[in-house]
Amino acid sequence: MTFPRLRSLATLCLAAAALCFAAAARAAWAPRDRAFYELIIAKEPFGPMAADVAGAEAAQPEVTPEMVQEESNKIQLCAMTVTPDGRTAVGIIDNGVSPPAYLTLFDGESSNGLELVVSDLDREYATFRRDGITFTLGLGLGLLETLTPELLAQREADAAQQAEAEAERKRKSANSLAEQLIAMQLSLPPDVEAPPLPIPLGDAKAFTKEFDPNKEKSEPQTETEALVQAGVEELKAAVAAGESPQDYLKRLVEHRQKEVQRQQIEKQAAQAALDQELAAGGLSEADAEALRRRTNIELMKKGVVPLTPVDNLTDSERAEIDAALNAPAP
Repeated sequence: MTFPRLRSLATLCLAAAALCFAAAARAAWAPRDRAFYELIIAKEPFGPMAADVAGAEAAQPEVTPEMVQEESNKIQLCAMTVTPDGRTAVGIIDNGVSPPAYLTLFDGESSNGLELVVSDLDREYATFRRDGITFTLGLGLGLLETLTPELLAQREADAAQQAEAEAERKRKSANSLAEQLIAMQLSLPPDVEAPPLPIPLGDAKAFTKEFDPNKEKSEPQTETEALVQAGVEELKAAVAAGESPQDYLKRLVEHRQKEVQRQQIEKQAAQAALDQELAAGGLSEADAEALRRRTNIELMKKGVVPLTPVDNLTDSERAEIDAALNAPAP
């Protein structure tokens, strides 16, 4: 029987692998390490494990790079192939036993105490474990960075997380000069002064031209995104009414500066009144905390950032704030 995609480094290994592949259905039992039985052990079918046995693994000496190098030198990875059922078969020479053994292993199989933990035919590596020492060999390369299923799963998770973060970054990134400039003003809290805004020359077309015409359109996911989107629409409306993009942006900057000043004045007055009441004394800690909360809620009713974040607003507090914010201007 022959197998496709056979790769080898030595004729001896090829012959050994072929013999082992032909005997893939062998029924001979080979000892497995503790990890294979971990699920059964965890269920404690015969009661709790004795303390000296349970702590045996903890008492194992620390694995050093020298130990990994020594153990890996005993194994020669000489052939890898895929079987008709889609599994990767690994042909090796085990020089850790006498006489040397010519073996073929599939993922999870063991022989002579040597377990094939994981293998990858496309990337041509195989990870082995024996006597608590785990190491990875590359076909024709020797010892590599140790690759375990746990590490590979973590790398896949990290890659997926990075891809998701990059997609989110692209979604949030400005897609026009107008978005970019307006976001520079509106992405900061309303009580924080923004840095000077560079206002370039150019007409409305230059300001609203998309950096990436193929970028997927999406609804705003945050209040800031909604404000920026509304700002771009206001700029377009202002231009349609005869105003230049530069004039609109100057108005936006002036309006925001006035809002920052209002926020700061309101917060300073609220802080001074709060400090005065607390300094007068006679308040329990609960009353003092209630006073701080009420001060912050009063600021929020004015659309001002509170002195400190307010957690777990009650339904009545939310209704009170919403009513104040939506009340018609006097």
